[in-house]
Formats: sequence, structure tokens, C-alpha cells
Amino acid sequence: MNHAKLRLARRLIVINGVFYVVLASGELVLGHLTHAAALMADGQNNVSGIFSATLLWVGLTYANMPSDAVHREGHWQFESLAVFLSGLVMILVGLNCMWGALKQTWQVLQAGSEHLTLIAVDAAAISGVILLIEAGINDYQGRRTHNSALLASAKDYLSDALTSFTTMLVISVALITHWYLVDTLSALVIGGYIVICGAQIVSASATRLSNGFEPKRQAELVKLVTQIPAVHAVAYLRGRYVGDLIIITMAVQVLPNLTVAETSEIRQKIIMVLTRRYPLLDCCVAFVPTS
Repeated sequence: MNHAKLRLARRLIVINGVFYVVLASGELVLGHLTHAAALMADGQNNVSGIFSATLLWVGLTYANMPSDAVHREGHWQFESLAVFLSGLVMILVGLNCMWGALKQTWQVLQAGSEHLTLIAVDAAAISGVILLIEAGINDYQGRRTHNSALLASAKDYLSDALTSFTTMLVISVALITHWYLVDTLSALVIGGYIVICGAQIVSASATRLSNGFEPKRQAELVKLVTQIPAVHAVAYLRGRYVGDLIIITMAVQVLPNLTVAETSEIRQKIIMVLTRRYPLLDCCVAFVPTS
């Protein structure tokens, strides 16, 4: 089932990449022709989407490989690695965008004007609508399949859509007021926003790659397990991610006079309860007698 979800995610990532190529090409060409710094920044932002989609596709391809003698738990971790690298790409593109905006701001200050046209507004509006639709599709599929690559892609799409709509408004204001620094300074802000989004993705994926586990999710797991009648308490529970899948090791307190068959039945109940709510890869349960 997990492999089927990965194949679906890969198909969506390919579609994402195609959209990004079209949008980035159009915005960069029009941004260059209309001298719109915000549109150029938006186009560069979509270029980061191309690299991110490529990295995610490669990561999902490797993650779909079966386990072998070296990778007993499978290759799921490649997915988290791909998300991490896509976040790094966003940071680099954002920094480059900010540098370009600073240079163009200096040029506007020297020249006192900038050549903008209404075409740039139309391009940004069309880009924003398309990206917003794609963000919704990726977010829905990502939540449905518990896929961090699609959720990261959805977040990227949403930030790109907001960037496009901001670009549309900024260029409109610049055309109306003839205050062209609005365009270049907004490009600087857009670059900073791209860096922040990239840093958030890097932070989340780095936590998973370093075997981190959210305390909130750990508390949710403990609460679910303690709701099983035969479990008196959870002595400890440790979790880690392998890609989007979770591996759990725990010890639960039960009555000291239970048989092996009874503890085995409790173990199956625990696994069944957790699997209903979370994408569980493996669960190791130890039993300790209630004091």
C-alpha cells in the first residue's frame, strides 16, 4: 500500500514539475521584457520549484525501492532526504532573489524610473491561480496518504501562489503610483519569504533525518495505547521516522499473571489501534508487570 502511495506521489510531482517549467519560463521572459523585478523574483521562485520537484521525484523513486541486505528497513529515508535538499534549494534561490532585488533597487535609485507594463500583472495573476489550485491538490493528497513530500510540495505551491498574487498587487501599485521602488523592494521581501519557507522545510526534514520525534505525537500515541483495557500504563515509548513511516519501540505495564498468548493478543491490539491512525512501519512492544 505504501508503495502505491509513493507511485501516486511521483505522478503528482511530475505534474508539478511541468507546471513549474511553464510558469517559470513565462514569468522570467516577461519579467525580463517588462523590467518587473517582482515578476523576475516570482519566476526565480518557480525555478526553485523545478529543482524541488526534481529532487522529490528522485527521492520518491529511491524510496520506492524494496529493502535489501544493506537497507533492512527499506529506502524510505530517501524521501526525507529529498525534502531536506528541496528546502536547501529554496533557501539558495531566495538568497539569489534578494541579491538581484538589491541590485535592481540600486539601478532604480540611480535612474529614477522603471519600465513596467500591464502584461506583468496578467502573468502574475494567471500564475497565482494555477499555483493555488495545485497547492490544494497536493495538500489533499499529501494528508490523505501521509506523504511529507507532497505536503512539502503543497507548502511550496502555496507560498508560490501567495508570492504571485503579491507580485500582481505590487506591480499594479507601481503602475498606478509610478513609485517603482515598490516593485524592487517587494522583490526583496519575496526573496526573504522564500528563504523562510525553505528554512522551515529544512528544519522539519532535518528533525526526521536525525531520528527526532515530536513530543505532541508521542503523547498522542501514549494516550491511544493506554485506552486499551489490558494496558495499565506505558512505561516508555520511543518513535522515529523512516521517510513518512513510523517505527515505535515501547514497554507497557500489564498484570503479572498474563500468559504469552494473552500478551501476544495485547500486542496485536496495540498495533491495530496505532495502524488505524498512523503510517506504522514497525512496532516493538515489551511487557513489564504492574508494580
